[in-house]
Amino acid sequence: MAMFSSNDKQVSTNHNGTTIIAAGTTIKGEILAECNLHIDGNFEGKIHSSSNVTIGKGGVVGGEITADKLIVSGKFNGTTDCNTVEVMPNGRIDGHVITNELVIEREGFFVGESRIKGESNAFIPPTQNNSNDD
Repeated sequence: MAMFSSNDKQVSTNHNGTTIIAAGTTIKGEILAECNLHIDGNFEGKIHSSSNVTIGKGGVVGGEITADKLIVSGKFNGTTDCNTVEVMPNGRIDGHVITNELVIEREGFFVGESRIKGESNAFIPPTQNNSNDD
């Protein structure tokens, strides 16, 4: 919540707030956030957050997410590099996940590839993962 003084300068009362992308909103681009981010609308692009990123039940995100924690109740398609990734019931991730902790709740969906943070994080497309069958 913000308050305004008589000279119209903004005085912030919460330095660790949450940025919300509401349902019905579509954004394309890049977001750099130190606060929590909650997405109920559509976002396409890159998200870099030092805090939590939550994709709500109606949220749809495509692209890259780097954050401390990612919670998916909606849909995410892309690549994520987070300390913790949680897929909630009816949430869905299609893509690549690099994380220390991957939690998939009952009725949550994950289609893709996961790697442990700090190991070789280069994703190898399936066509390059073949043996010598000559």
